[in-house]
Amino acid sequence: MPQKEKNSLKEDLRKKIEEFSALYEVGKSITSTLRLDEVLSLITKKTATIMKAYACSLRLLDKSGCELLLRSSYGFANKRFQKIKRSLKVGESIAGKVVKSGKYYIINDLRKEKKYKYPSYATAIGLRSVVTVPLVLKGKIIGTLSIYNTKVGKYNPEDAKLLAMFASQAAIAIENARLFEQAQTGYLNTIRTLSNIIDAKDSQTFGHSERVMEHCMDIAKALKLSESQKEVLKYAGLLHDIGKIGIDVGILRKPSKLTQDEWKIMAMHPVVGSWIVEQIGFLDDMAPIILHHHERYDGKGYPSKLKKNKIPLGARILSIVDAYESMVSDRPYRKALSSKKIRQELLEGAGTQFDPNIVKIFIKVLDKKK
Repeated sequence: MPQKEKNSLKEDLRKKIEEFSALYEVGKSITSTLRLDEVLSLITKKTATIMKAYACSLRLLDKSGCELLLRSSYGFANKRFQKIKRSLKVGESIAGKVVKSGKYYIINDLRKEKKYKYPSYATAIGLRSVVTVPLVLKGKIIGTLSIYNTKVGKYNPEDAKLLAMFASQAAIAIENARLFEQAQTGYLNTIRTLSNIIDAKDSQTFGHSERVMEHCMDIAKALKLSESQKEVLKYAGLLHDIGKIGIDVGILRKPSKLTQDEWKIMAMHPVVGSWIVEQIGFLDDMAPIILHHHERYDGKGYPSKLKKNKIPLGARILSIVDAYESMVSDRPYRKALSSKKIRQELLEGAGTQFDPNIVKIFIKVLDKKK
């Protein structure tokens, strides 16, 4: 075999190895999470990096299949480019035409391309070349993926084919994330149904769990908790009283002081609740929060008499919110407390019943809502 041909084969092999390495890198990155927004962000960032592009954008079709929505972009820091239309009709501009035709489209010089909708914005930040490919899943187009470069004539059909391979992996990752979101929505609806069943046992506390969950989310946001921590806390807020499901309504609604035996039954609801959620696979992360949401910061709570930071953070948050929700509501044994009295109770309980740091944060959250 002539040396020239050998060199050509070696170069082809090198390119193929690079392509497969790039595909592996993209696939590994975009499947590292199942949260749709994170998946979309990773797709645009990783695609731009591996394809050595200046920028990358991703559009998805809306439910009607008539509009292409800009869902993620990377590299467009210039303010002028923020004017780019967030929504395009199918057939409009390059992305819309790619969806309509199902074929990739290469632009060698944006300044001379009449079909591109925003040449002035693109050229203002120095963009010259672009290639757009369809995102295809099971034979159906779900959106487009585009990369941009500052050099004229940067892209060729080989680049478009490689981008199309990235897009194929991206479409699968997007579908997996969407299915995960649908499953999560189903889980949340199931949890809400369970919490409503619990609250319905006592008409005076109906909606209690939903309100507890909302306040927990306010504190979680103020504490800048991670998305996974927020999710577990959200579900725990909704289901913190699930252990009361087996308690007699007469005890739950009793207007006078509970007897010692009745109190023992009532005090078991965190234990029963944590056991219930442990039996449901996707809920077991919240079991420690439910188990310990009646612990006290000074160690005098129940069921385990845990102290300070030994109490899970979620349980410390839930403890304050649950107490607050109880104080703002009418109960069989007393009327709702005034805002002034509630604030006083929270501050007096800081360091004994409640985590003092979380009390400060919660009061700030409440003050902002006034």
